[in-house]
Amino acid sequence: MRIRDLAVPLLAGMLVCAGTALAAEPHNPAARAGPGGIGVRLLSPPAVAGDPLGRSYVVERLAPGKSVRRRIEIRNSTLSSAAVSVYPAAADLRRGAFAFADGRSQNELSRWTSLDREVLRLRPGGATFETVTIRVPKDASPGVRYAVIWAEISAPAAAVGSVKLVNRVGIRMYISVGPGGAPRSNFAIGPLSAGRTASGAPLVVANVRNNGGRTLEIGGNLTLVHGPAGLRAGPFPVTLGATLAPGGSEPVSVRLDRRLPQGPWRARLRLGSGLVQREAAATITFPQVAPAGSHHRTLAILLVVLLAVAAALLLLSRRSRQLSAAPHRRARVRR
Repeated sequence: MRIRDLAVPLLAGMLVCAGTALAAEPHNPAARAGPGGIGVRLLSPPAVAGDPLGRSYVVERLAPGKSVRRRIEIRNSTLSSAAVSVYPAAADLRRGAFAFADGRSQNELSRWTSLDREVLRLRPGGATFETVTIRVPKDASPGVRYAVIWAEISAPAAAVGSVKLVNRVGIRMYISVGPGGAPRSNFAIGPLSAGRTASGAPLVVANVRNNGGRTLEIGGNLTLVHGPAGLRAGPFPVTLGATLAPGGSEPVSVRLDRRLPQGPWRARLRLGSGLVQREAAATITFPQVAPAGSHHRTLAILLVVLLAVAAALLLLSRRSRQLSAAPHRRARVRR
């Protein structure tokens, strides 16, 4: 390959790299909810005392062949009468997030679940109660299942072939199948480390692992003590961004104010899920903040260097062509 064949692709690559580095991130505005609607809430007490999930969701431990009933309330807070469909549907836990299946898709748990009525007619501001029954088959295998109980209203399509508007709210279901009593809740916090975000804000990061037998929602706080000149900061609220299934792990990160001194600090992370409380501590120092504009200066220096290399390659290519043409000129003069 000749030297000039390398110079033009190099210049093109430099322009692509520069354009990528200076591209801005898109902005996604938050959606706004309208006034009034259909609401659903759990009325029965949690099966296990101190379980934060059980206060809002159906959380049960059932042996094969057993059943359980839970009461829910469905409320219409709109100014119109509503026909509300209530039904169970499939769900799953994916990468720590509770994921709902499309439409009325079914799985094992939703097929085990039934309600007394399929359609509820509610006047404006009215409410009614419904019983949810879960029957686990005798041949059910052990494990955790997920589903959701939906309350749904829909508006008729404005014209034939147009889109039908459907709104629904639901209550999650976490059902553990297995013999014996409720599985033990437990989780562990990994080592704490200090870092910075892309914008330079201080960051404390740790990994949390669910090594118990129940799905957990975890929250807590971070406190910094024994800082420079005896400073203390916090507590800062911490919420794990994912629901942890048994055996799952997720990072927890706490973003702090840019004005916080570099350190060293003594960091204490306290997390809990119901009655299970854990704590981790470490001495940390945040990395130094890069000087303002250093990224752009580095990019400019890189571009200058690449331009110089490309120019040198072009010069060498021209000089090579000149040297290769010289013997031919001398040969024609001799004849």
